[in-house]
Amino acid sequence: MTLGISSTSPFESVHVSLDLETTGLDQDRDTIIEVGAVKFQGGQVIDTFQTLVNPGRTIPDFIQRLTGIKPGQVARAPFFNSISHELAGFLEGHPVIGHNVRFDLGFLSSHGLQLQNPAYDTWDLASMLLPYAPQYSLAYLSEYFKVDLRNHHRALADASATHQVFVQLLRRVEELDPGLLAHLVHLSLRSRWSINPLLSGLQRGLPQGTAATGLTGLDTEALASRLARPGKRRADSSKEALDEDEIINLLGAQGPFAQSFSGFELRPEQEEMLSAVTRAIFNSQHLAVEGGTGVGKSIAYLLPAVLFAVAHGQRVVVSTNTINLQEQLLKKDIPALLNVLEEAGLVEQGAIKAALLKGRNNYLCLHRWNYLARSENPTVEDARVLSKTAVWLQDTVTGDKGEINLSGRDGFVWSRVSAGEKTWCPGLRDGGPCFLRSARERADQAHVVVVNHALLLSDLVRGGGLIPDYRYLIVDEAHHLEDEATRQLGFSVTRDRLEEALELQGRLAVQVRMALGAEGMTTAIRREGERAVSDAEAGAAALRELWARLWASGEGFLEAQRMDSSDGPLQVLVDPQVRNRQSWQGIVLAWENLEVRMLQASQVLARLQRFLESTVLPAAGDQPALAMEAGNILDSLDELRHQLGSIVGPPDDGSIIWAARETSNGDASFHAAPLDVGPMLAEWLYDRKESVVMTSATLSTEGNFGYFKGRTGLPDDSDELLVGSPFDYQKAALLLMPADMPTPNNDGYAGALARVLADLGTSLDGRTMALFTSYSSLRAVANRIRAPLQAEGIQVLAQSVDGPPQQLIARFTQDPRSVLLGTASFWEGVDLPNGVLQALVLTRLPFQVPTDPVVKARSEQYEDPFKQYSIPQAVLRFRQGIGRLIRNKEDKGTIVVLDQRITGRSYGQSFLKSIPPCTMKPCNLSTVGALAAQWVGAGVEAGS
Repeated sequence: MTLGISSTSPFESVHVSLDLETTGLDQDRDTIIEVGAVKFQGGQVIDTFQTLVNPGRTIPDFIQRLTGIKPGQVARAPFFNSISHELAGFLEGHPVIGHNVRFDLGFLSSHGLQLQNPAYDTWDLASMLLPYAPQYSLAYLSEYFKVDLRNHHRALADASATHQVFVQLLRRVEELDPGLLAHLVHLSLRSRWSINPLLSGLQRGLPQGTAATGLTGLDTEALASRLARPGKRRADSSKEALDEDEIINLLGAQGPFAQSFSGFELRPEQEEMLSAVTRAIFNSQHLAVEGGTGVGKSIAYLLPAVLFAVAHGQRVVVSTNTINLQEQLLKKDIPALLNVLEEAGLVEQGAIKAALLKGRNNYLCLHRWNYLARSENPTVEDARVLSKTAVWLQDTVTGDKGEINLSGRDGFVWSRVSAGEKTWCPGLRDGGPCFLRSARERADQAHVVVVNHALLLSDLVRGGGLIPDYRYLIVDEAHHLEDEATRQLGFSVTRDRLEEALELQGRLAVQVRMALGAEGMTTAIRREGERAVSDAEAGAAALRELWARLWASGEGFLEAQRMDSSDGPLQVLVDPQVRNRQSWQGIVLAWENLEVRMLQASQVLARLQRFLESTVLPAAGDQPALAMEAGNILDSLDELRHQLGSIVGPPDDGSIIWAARETSNGDASFHAAPLDVGPMLAEWLYDRKESVVMTSATLSTEGNFGYFKGRTGLPDDSDELLVGSPFDYQKAALLLMPADMPTPNNDGYAGALARVLADLGTSLDGRTMALFTSYSSLRAVANRIRAPLQAEGIQVLAQSVDGPPQQLIARFTQDPRSVLLGTASFWEGVDLPNGVLQALVLTRLPFQVPTDPVVKARSEQYEDPFKQYSIPQAVLRFRQGIGRLIRNKEDKGTIVVLDQRITGRSYGQSFLKSIPPCTMKPCNLSTVGALAAQWVGAGVEAGS
């Protein structure tokens, strides 16, 4: 298709929206089962086309459930080759509209219908025009634009919805600022993005108006006003006299919270936690506090934190692990708390400020964005992200990527326009609009700064500078701190890392040469610049060759380990014995040659950076951005060299090194992680802060904090508090452990799992969630229970099989007549509305995989690794899983543990002692469903 300026408005042209239903996603193996198409001009439908197609093969059960198309319906339908001519005639030469249109065109091509029609993707348009949308599925867009989609996953219905969504998106384009639309047209033309004729046709069809935006579609004056500096943080010395009792009384029966919230409950557990946190912060002490579900932990630590911060003009940092908790704190808990304090006259209106701060790579850098937006040959992926962010930049105040929907394919482009994690940034100093500087200014003037564990630990590793200076810290979801510290202090090196840097270096070279070629440039400057660019380019080929040798040695090493082990390990711990093997020595030799070349490449690139910083190039457009890009590439090369050196070089007793074969692409990779994060946290955190409060619903094992303190380095003399849940688990939760359940390594284990889940799903009409420790077991059970439950009208929602976690949770909430099967992330953070979940099944005790390199290396630190390390870790995970069932005082349900080891092994008592006391009843596999239904039914009668 030829791209160029179109003189015809797409509202005046005839288009055809197209949708196919197929037996699967692979165009080379799967076949078409239905075709639907709608011919239209603007909002007017001209004609429709619909036919079922005989696939000549079985339709998978999943596709039958998704589409409602049964084998009997297609048995007498025509084969595709007999209707392809008719479909081609219907399409004629009109532009084809589709939602993920490449999928449909690919299937038509594989079935012999090669189309040359222009094609436009409503996914592309929506991604650009609706940056804030949480998803771009046809179902979501139909709901967003109020388009009727009653028969989703039927071809004609989807084609009709695609038509209507397309028209609505065109109207959105018409509403854009003329300058912004001109920028999008020019960007799509330079990138040869297929939507260019569509955008240019709309541009020509609109009356010419005054553009508020500049050449890159950005109104810098309006942006600067949005990023105005925040007011100064103030202290209220009158609050300094507040003591512990006065703060606790705020949550009392006559306090402001009771008066502000109807149905406010006095919770002794919350008061106890509030008292402990108050003492810790006001007396500069460290504290570990576990608060069970329903305690109200966030208010118990926010109230003393806020009052201390405003009384002393201090800054208190709150760190969380999940985005969900960050949003809860900033959008719900903190505003509610401040509203109560302000209405009670305890603080002035607007006197207390709270701010969210994230890592640098979360914020868009306008210099880097402009640099990419002005490039001569952006890719389509570049253009998609640049267009999306251009629309977003019209009103964003934060520049935080968390506001917009960046799909997986957008991630690399974002890394090229973000503020990055290293190097200097002119935007922080030049006084122009800068999202990162603005976020830091807001945090600098805030009394409470909310961050995540990743930023908290990055700041500690770098010695500060990422978070404004602070002395008081509250770590919520603290049970994740060790894992996050392991990630932040560790790293991975993959084969594509060098090519990413060299690709960016090549693009930089093009930009610099364009600036050097401008008229008026002196010969001496042009010669110096050209030499710097040429030297940087010259070493790339040799660097790639030596890089390839390193990875060939890595592949040989992994292959040698596989031959030495019948299990074919995917991960190999590089211990002293492994380092002496010949296959590892091959890696060492390859690295020694590569290291010299990488050092030379860094030196040459540093010379280019100095040239860009010290020499004025009038034609460069945004020369600081060029210098910053050179600095980013240099930092990437230096980081890569240092990381490989620490992996392949002399061993460090404090590090865990391993090689692995990636499951995604089969390539070799190298990894490093700290052996023990506790000493580092002790030095960088506890020794340097006045007060650190660690809190979570799961910090203790068997009633003590010994394991948690040991793993995180929290000083032994820190205060401790363990408060249980205010919920009555004896009345709320029934615990069942079938006596005849086979052990996990028994051949009958999977069948028994399936039997219990099918029985529970039928007895409770769905409303069941099962937690697994492996995907293979989850998939096997899903295959066994799907048909019998489907026959009862109960759907099975299996993670990765039926969708990603958040989508499955939403579907389960909307239709509880389901059995939800999850692993990994489902073990915590899942909060379902009251009554939705009535049975929680733990299929296995959640022990870590003993062959995992980090687990294996850390286990060797203990005299009795299983008892001292593996069991406590599994107990904490077990408690997190148990916590998914009872989330509020109205909840009632059954916990089913299908791992005989909890009663058959002595260590099983460690798990049972770690959870609240529940009602227990003897049972076997055949009675679990009936007992669970009886338990919930008794609750219904009691409450009626």
